[in-house]
Amino acid sequence: MASLITIILPQFLLILFGTSLRRFKPFSASFWSGLEALVFYVLFPPLLFNSVYESKFNLETSARFLCVAVSCMLGAVLLSWLVNQFYKESSWTKWSVFHCGFRFNTYIGFAICQPLLGNEGFALLSLLIAIWVPISNTIAVMTLSFATNSEPSFNAFNRLKDVAKNPLIIATVTGLLFNLLSIPLPQIINIFIGYLSSAALALGLLCIGAGLTFEDVKKYRNLIGWCTLERLVLVPCLAISLAFFLLPNPIEACVLILFAALPTAQSCYVMTSKMKGNGAAVADLTSSQTLLSMLTLPVWTLLMKNYFLS
Repeated sequence: MASLITIILPQFLLILFGTSLRRFKPFSASFWSGLEALVFYVLFPPLLFNSVYESKFNLETSARFLCVAVSCMLGAVLLSWLVNQFYKESSWTKWSVFHCGFRFNTYIGFAICQPLLGNEGFALLSLLIAIWVPISNTIAVMTLSFATNSEPSFNAFNRLKDVAKNPLIIATVTGLLFNLLSIPLPQIINIFIGYLSSAALALGLLCIGAGLTFEDVKKYRNLIGWCTLERLVLVPCLAISLAFFLLPNPIEACVLILFAALPTAQSCYVMTSKMKGNGAAVADLTSSQTLLSMLTLPVWTLLMKNYFLS
């Protein structure tokens, strides 16, 4: 197994490099917007398809893993609500950041999972994301609608349509169907998919770095502290407990712990802003969690290495 330094440090160096590129502005904002779209719609789906397509699945054990993992993340929803009670902010702000407690950064997860847990872990993470994204987005839309007094049925319907068209979910489900039906792919297609996949993670991490923004961290420091404790400490502790008792397969246990330990998604800001929530607080929180996860993720991966993969 590669050392933790070589697994984690390069990922965060790419994030910091993306931040530097955006800060010193050799590229325009439209460049980064276009690059994000390229990664999300063109490069990342082939990576997910290929990882699921080439993996060997045991449907019985995978179903058990998914049930445990989804239960863990529903626990994260409850923890996010409980922590919501401990800091003094308006209801508008509290419910705006609520979904940051159970959503996740896809690119960081995959970038760490592949070298740490191999193709089996990567495929399991892909399946978990395909299941959890619709659930977490539904909860997020409903609570944001409540916070902003917008029309929940309209917003939820539109958001769920977006989830159904999410290229990451489509790629994962398609890869699973091709895998289960044993549909062969021509070698030239495999090579083509490999070329696209090789660029996905590096460019995705650069985009994360370029998207880090801070507006008023001092104003929201109490909120950031409580929400970060919940997302980067309490949720991984819950995952470790469930993995220890319910997931005898060490790869499955580690995928769950890694997923639970990820910082929240930067797309939380986009959703919050579009639904007229407190975008500034969410931007500060997502950026802070991304940077602070540089300290917490090595701790959780070291624990995985010593107690689950040894």
